[in-house]
Amino acid sequence: MKYEVLKRSYLKRNIIIGMVVVLILTAVVLTFTRAKYRVTQSVPLVSGTINFSPYDFNVVAMYLNQDGAMPAGQTKEVPKFGYTLDTEQSACYVEDVKDERIAMSYVSQTTDEKAYVDFAKMSQSGTKCTLYFDLLEDIENPIINNIYPSSDDTSITVNVDATDNVGIYYYYYQIGNEKEVQSEEATYTFTELTKGNVYTVTVRIEDASGNTVNTSKEVMVGLNGGDYILASDNAPISSTTDWTEGTTYYYTGNPNNWVEFGGFYWRIIRINGDGTIRMIYQGVADSETPDSGNITGEGTQIGTSAFNSGTRDNMYVGFKYTSGEVHGLGTSSTIKEVLDQWYSETSGLTGYAEYIDGNAGFCGDRRLSSGTGIGNTTATYMPNTRISNSSPSLTCELSDVYTISGSSSGNGALQYPIGLVTADEAMLSGLPNSDSTDTTSYLYTARLYWTMSPSWYHYDRSRGAYVYSVHSSGYLESDSIVSSTYYGVRPVINLHTDVSLTGSGTTSDPFVVVTS
Repeated sequence: MKYEVLKRSYLKRNIIIGMVVVLILTAVVLTFTRAKYRVTQSVPLVSGTINFSPYDFNVVAMYLNQDGAMPAGQTKEVPKFGYTLDTEQSACYVEDVKDERIAMSYVSQTTDEKAYVDFAKMSQSGTKCTLYFDLLEDIENPIINNIYPSSDDTSITVNVDATDNVGIYYYYYQIGNEKEVQSEEATYTFTELTKGNVYTVTVRIEDASGNTVNTSKEVMVGLNGGDYILASDNAPISSTTDWTEGTTYYYTGNPNNWVEFGGFYWRIIRINGDGTIRMIYQGVADSETPDSGNITGEGTQIGTSAFNSGTRDNMYVGFKYTSGEVHGLGTSSTIKEVLDQWYSETSGLTGYAEYIDGNAGFCGDRRLSSGTGIGNTTATYMPNTRISNSSPSLTCELSDVYTISGSSSGNGALQYPIGLVTADEAMLSGLPNSDSTDTTSYLYTARLYWTMSPSWYHYDRSRGAYVYSVHSSGYLESDSIVSSTYYGVRPVINLHTDVSLTGSGTTSDPFVVVTS
């Protein structure tokens, strides 16, 4: 409520000798006094202010005429919203006589200003008012869109995304069976918790009419993103060793490995050996749950592209390449340029760079099974041998592990921390080599798309350089010529070990990276 209170002062009478001087000074003092009595100031009252004319003023009482979020009866708070001012009951009096000239109006709370009552045409000192508020009829329940908990070693912070047709009056927070905590804020932190313990966090919201709804989530205290996933009901259960020489846990089949991050859906490929989280693009997050366009089809890729424009040299199997070198890093491939442009200009992921890891890297394994790997000579690369024998491996020479510039590991050849899935990762997910097909893997999208694993080079074939792709029929294709422009592009990124996650990994409740 806004109170504009008259600053009282006392006239200091000056004893002036001479009647003319007295009259002049008296006129000046009277003029000054009248101006001073029109000066006002704002005085807060609990949850707002009252505006009124520059005279003595007193709100005797405020009453709520019906139970809602606030109980009926006398109150010290102006209701935030969901009420109207009963102008028939509400009245102002001067010496027990109702002042009919005074007009009162109630203004609900806005984003920038608290609720208040405005008074107009108040003209007499000693005015006293009593206000009555009527609760608006509202039978529509509020909606909790989601709750986003995050934690450190001793606390859980909950952020609530909720809406209501009128407005949310109170938030109630509860952990386990502890007493609810009432708040007007959409965030709350529980403290003095035990690291590693799982707590049930419940949030209940209430609108002005008392309509209420609640939801709960289980949150583990003090675990990083990888630990959170591994502790969930939808953790990957298969494991092997990767190029970090750590244990990596990878998903197979069609699991609940969904992630929402940066405005996109992703599927987790694996928890890397260094604890980072590796995931592949699965489409734009433009709905509450992924639809068919995010599961198969063109929506699962950012477009199509050639892997490289050239074909008649071994170097074109490289994500980056240099003429005359097996592991050259001098020139970016066509597909790398596409990924870089998407990351920097289209995807908006640069705004989430603090959550994306550039050291985990991407394996473009150019180790040789046969041949020199130089120039226009026949060569077979190790991924081809492994996939042909159905014996995938996540080991990689560090010279072929693509990491960002300045990285403490890998080749440091990337400007942006983005790459592609490998053929070995695709086979571990359940996709077979070309001897059979399987459409049950989460990496099957019914579309052709590139991996970053070299396959082979043959000098006397029409076009030369080949890289592995995931075939639209559900297998790994070894004979994908690098100049083909109709293959899809599916970006892969790695999340930092220390990201906080919520959710369970299902399509209706994906893992969500907490970015606030």
